[in-house]
Amino acid sequence: MLNKFFVILSLILIFPFSVQAHTTLMSSTPAEGETVTEALDEVQLVFGTRIEEGSTMTIEGESGTLEFDGITVAEDSMTGEFSKPLANGNYRILWNIIGEDGHPIEGEIAFSISVEAEEEPATAPAAEEKAEEPAEQSVSASEEGAAPEVAEEGSNLLVTSVLVLIAALVIFGIYKLLMKKK
Repeated sequence: MLNKFFVILSLILIFPFSVQAHTTLMSSTPAEGETVTEALDEVQLVFGTRIEEGSTMTIEGESGTLEFDGITVAEDSMTGEFSKPLANGNYRILWNIIGEDGHPIEGEIAFSISVEAEEEPATAPAAEEKAEEPAEQSVSASEEGAAPEVAEEGSNLLVTSVLVLIAALVIFGIYKLLMKKK
């Protein structure tokens, strides 16, 4: 009887952890918080597992919602293309996917575009110096954008590990109490 109780209790506590395995956003181009310094005519999102057809995304800018000319869903990525590059400003990518497990998941990625206008050829050396500085900022911004995603994945693993440990301690405590009563 005790063995059956222990098995049932274990299944009840472990089952919710397997249900939590939803698809997560692994990376995006542009990254969260990134300032893009080159013309942007494509957005790509990469997820942790395969995503289903019917997944979609749009972009909201300062002037309203913009639609992609085409969205391609392939395995674990979704790519949206524009016919002309986006203008300078702040944007949010709003995505809504259907994960391999069938659950809909949504999210957003904020970024900005700051493409400098081309200057006259007479001032080419000065333009090259200015072009180098934003490139360095872009790299650090994309690194900053990647850090929250890694932290999020690590925190999900930590939370799951702590919950499993708590469940194991509860099961052990119940087992000890039942053994003490005998």
